[in-house]
Amino acid sequence: MKRPVRQFTQERLEHEVARSARDFLVAFWNTRITSRELPPVRAAGLGLVPAWNDWVRVLEAWGGERLDRLRLSARADYGPPQAGQAATDLFVEAIRVNNPAFHATLTQGEVQRPVLLASAAALYEVRPHAVIEPTDALQTWLAQTDIGDDVPVSLFQLPMPAVFIRFGPEMARVVDPSLWADVDREFTTSGVYIFETLVEGRRDLVFVAVGTTLEHDQELPMSLQLCFADMNDSLIDHVCRARRSLPDPRSSAIPMVQMCAKVLLYMQTAGAVRIDDLRQHDAAARLVRAGNRKASKLERRLASRYNRIIVGPAELIRYAASEVAPHWRRGHLRMQAHGPQLSLRKLIFIAPTLVRADRLHASDAGNHRFPDHDRSHPR
Repeated sequence: MKRPVRQFTQERLEHEVARSARDFLVAFWNTRITSRELPPVRAAGLGLVPAWNDWVRVLEAWGGERLDRLRLSARADYGPPQAGQAATDLFVEAIRVNNPAFHATLTQGEVQRPVLLASAAALYEVRPHAVIEPTDALQTWLAQTDIGDDVPVSLFQLPMPAVFIRFGPEMARVVDPSLWADVDREFTTSGVYIFETLVEGRRDLVFVAVGTTLEHDQELPMSLQLCFADMNDSLIDHVCRARRSLPDPRSSAIPMVQMCAKVLLYMQTAGAVRIDDLRQHDAAARLVRAGNRKASKLERRLASRYNRIIVGPAELIRYAASEVAPHWRRGHLRMQAHGPQLSLRKLIFIAPTLVRADRLHASDAGNHRFPDHDRSHPR
């Protein structure tokens, strides 16, 4: 006897639900597993966005209605809160389908961390984006540079709606002691996602720092949201006020935000060294619209050749001074008066000076070069 068409269709749909839930969970979980690739590049290689889109499509077919709240968007008013809520709903439903026993005991902590990392990687991918890679020389400079209290919020500008600032050892050493102070293991910052969202005339910036352990197992996120209504506010004062929103008083995101700010402010100063290596904008923009098979091919291309912006000089410039011990004279990012009757203000970067560099050993910080084109993640 032939099986009724309706029954066959229902069985096929149930099979698709199980398959799609499993594929989504694999991409979702593995996004958090440390590898030699940068976090957003790894997520692209895992096919996170196609798996996300396919899971939404199957759920819509299953429920018979369009689920726009679960869909990723590149709109300027769609930010990490919306992507995070969608990721939470999709993740919990996939667990319910794939592992009902685990779903029954699922805790908020088991959901929050993977959701934050996966939603950040997915939102980064569907927006115009780039990895910002400071040179070793610039990292050494910025570790010895302060930001003036007079720098306004308006100068904190992203080159794209989503960026991932890659942290090397020099930058990480400055932020790690305070950023991961409330964690019982040693973590180091591999990079920071930054998203800008425009909401009802307000400018929101969300920072998602990614920490890795010495054992390189699972990554840990740390998130901070800054809301700007007045673009003339002092950037540093605003960041200091935001400290109260952190869950643990021992930790502080201030050095992390300051370091990100120094990278972005440097890019706006006269004479800043910058190389744009932007390759896959069109591929990234088509991912949301593409079919599953086509999107998978685009994902592989994006994973192997990612957008990046290299910033900073290739080498440190050393200046000798009087007969004193080698030391850094700190640099400064501040506003400088100029124009008619000094009525205008512009951002300037006073680079740190390495005094008595000739007394340093050859192994010290002066031997810096542009990072090579190896896509591997620094271990």
